[in-house]
Amino acid sequence: MLKKRNIWMLICLCILLPPPNISLDHESIIAAEEIQKFDFGTGESKVEKGYTRVTDTTAYSEEQGYGFLDTEMVTAIQFDVEDHIQMDAVSFTDTSFEIDLEPGDYEITVIAGDPTESMSLGILAENIQKIEEQALDSGEFLEETFELALIDGTLSIQLTGENTRLNSLTINKLPKRRPADHPTVYVASDSTAQTYAPYWKPQAGWGQMLDRFAADEITVANHAISGRSSKTFYTEGRLDNILREIKPNDYLFIQFGHNDATISRPERYTTVEEFKVYLTDYVMGGRQREAIPILITPVNRRDFNAETGEFNISFPEYKQGVEEVAEELDVLLVDLNSLSRAYFDEMGPKGTKAIFLHADSGLYEAFPEGVADDTHFQEYGAIQVARLLSEGISELDTPLAGYIDVEEAEHVPSAPVNE
Repeated sequence: MLKKRNIWMLICLCILLPPPNISLDHESIIAAEEIQKFDFGTGESKVEKGYTRVTDTTAYSEEQGYGFLDTEMVTAIQFDVEDHIQMDAVSFTDTSFEIDLEPGDYEITVIAGDPTESMSLGILAENIQKIEEQALDSGEFLEETFELALIDGTLSIQLTGENTRLNSLTINKLPKRRPADHPTVYVASDSTAQTYAPYWKPQAGWGQMLDRFAADEITVANHAISGRSSKTFYTEGRLDNILREIKPNDYLFIQFGHNDATISRPERYTTVEEFKVYLTDYVMGGRQREAIPILITPVNRRDFNAETGEFNISFPEYKQGVEEVAEELDVLLVDLNSLSRAYFDEMGPKGTKAIFLHADSGLYEAFPEGVADDTHFQEYGAIQVARLLSEGISELDTPLAGYIDVEEAEHVPSAPVNE
């Protein structure tokens, strides 16, 4: 994930505005543009017509634009069959095959198998598991196609599994998309923004409530999901899913920090510097597709000074990291951390129990023993946080502000209790 990122971040700083709108929708182009075809093997057999030969000694160079990062970790295998693709292959571990490509959306087809031995194979592309690991019998060949939203300009392919083989790789560039009549707001975030099924009542996320403050023409596509950091939302392919769908003039709301800060969970934890690198990918990925990213500082927790009743700043280092990326890349920013903390100070420690997920036992199916959660929201709280965010959006210099209509709640409920 972090390969070549320092150079890429410098490039990003020079590309702050999206290119002119020359997008076409998928229907306007019959076929994708063919970019690259690679035939992997020993170099002793014939190369399939139209393919580029790649052997175990093909090392990556900027001049060549493709190759293995470490050829010492690559083995080439020859088979006694006539098919030019199936007659040879490479196997590699602990390294990757790199191809320089323009940022954009791609369709990638893999052919992999061994005529003589069984194997298992999975494909990682840009650290995203695009083909799940699966077993193949001898003589069985996998031919599978997946799509990928490339951000950093170099496609990285890695193999997972046992006795792996890779016979060929075909890469086609997909056409750009045309803007819709009205924008869609995509939300990339965590459980504080997630849309919850009715079973989880009264738990709700601010992304679930956003459409209450937007005109009917606006669509909210809430991709927020529990337990994800900026890293795991990326590596699980969730950002990739958004970028392969988002259109010019759509919006990408980006709020992380809660799970990035959990050092006890290394699979999701990021240092602040890593956090900023991931946020840069989110921003540049949106801009490359002519969408408009909006960075959002992490919403505050119910964490206050017991003596003064004043709320502490939650995740201050990550809040600052978001602000630094916004300044460095000239990105629209809503400081939800400060807005929510100020609102919580108004409500006070007792009043915020109606904002956060606090309820007595026996009231809700999902929480039979009751709940006292100072991170997540119940429905009223999610509505109020969505209101605060919408107020912040309405003050930005962006067309989306014209779609926002904010009304404050007339009644503040108490935390649910048994009477």
